Amino acid sequence: MKPPKHIVLSVTLLLLIVSWLYAGKKRPEWISQPYSLYPENRYLCGLGMAKELNNAQNEALKNIAGFFETRVIAVTKTMESEKSSLSGYQTSSETSSSVKAIADGTIKYTQIKETWQDPKTETYYALAVMDKIAVQNIYRKEIDDCEEFIENCLTPTDNPLVHYAQILSAIDKLQQTQDAYTYYNALASDSGIRLRPFHSLQELMELRTSTARAIPLQIKVAGDSSGILDASLKNVINQMGLQENDNSEYKIVATVNPEPYKSLGQQLFQPLRLNISFNYREKNLFSFVDKTEQGGSTIEEATSRGIRVLAQNIENKFRKDFNQYLLNLQ
Repeated sequence: MKPPKHIVLSVTLLLLIVSWLYAGKKRPEWISQPYSLYPENRYLCGLGMAKELNNAQNEALKNIAGFFETRVIAVTKTMESEKSSLSGYQTSSETSSSVKAIADGTIKYTQIKETWQDPKTETYYALAVMDKIAVQNIYRKEIDDCEEFIENCLTPTDNPLVHYAQILSAIDKLQQTQDAYTYYNALASDSGIRLRPFHSLQELMELRTSTARAIPLQIKVAGDSSGILDASLKNVINQMGLQENDNSEYKIVATVNPEPYKSLGQQLFQPLRLNISFNYREKNLFSFVDKTEQGGSTIEEATSRGIRVLAQNIENKFRKDFNQYLLNLQ
């Protein structure tokens, strides 16, 4: 005698529910084999586990960042060892900033693809996945744009100051893009081809030096008998690869003007105003203004303190503004 149809359907439905519940509790394969779903030749996977889902996800991302830390350090050391024999590449030995940058920058291309909670232990598992090829393509575009920009900067021009500015822009662009080279190479397989700049930083620095010979500077400082401001200006100019020449038509003129002093109790405060102009013949090309007001028991002491503050600002603020002016020329 056959059982009633409704009993058969009920039993079948019950078996399906039990099967579904069992399947839901079964430990996913990706927990023990993360690359079972995402092939290792294209993807990078990081597994995280914790009692809270958010913590498990953060742990998965952290593990991917850890991979980059290892790869970036390895790539940087390899490039440093090759530096003596390969003139086409130069990199910094300071890897800590690159490691942090790649962890902060590249992780934004990473997604949490899988999560699962163990019903017995209530532990959460998370799988973070990054498409290495897609991220490499992003860095490759940045690298290609950099190479094209540098080639354009190296195009000769009749104006020596503009040509010098072009070389500065090329150096600045390469320094901004060096992380992209490191990250691209860190994502490449061990057998993959590593990218190196076509023009090395050393080569561009040498070009800067040779180009700077065509625009020597005459430096004049008025209002500072101590010579501190003159020394600061010369230091900035030398660091930028420029040279001095008392007969040059390019001039940097700095003037310090004191303003009426103020008194507060036993202290005297001397306001100082610094004007710096960069001129070609009689034409002003760039101007910089700075002010300070320092105190002391005497006017001489207050003035001396003010001069030292202005000198420090020349090394920092003036150098930054003057460099930016030059970068904007090309």
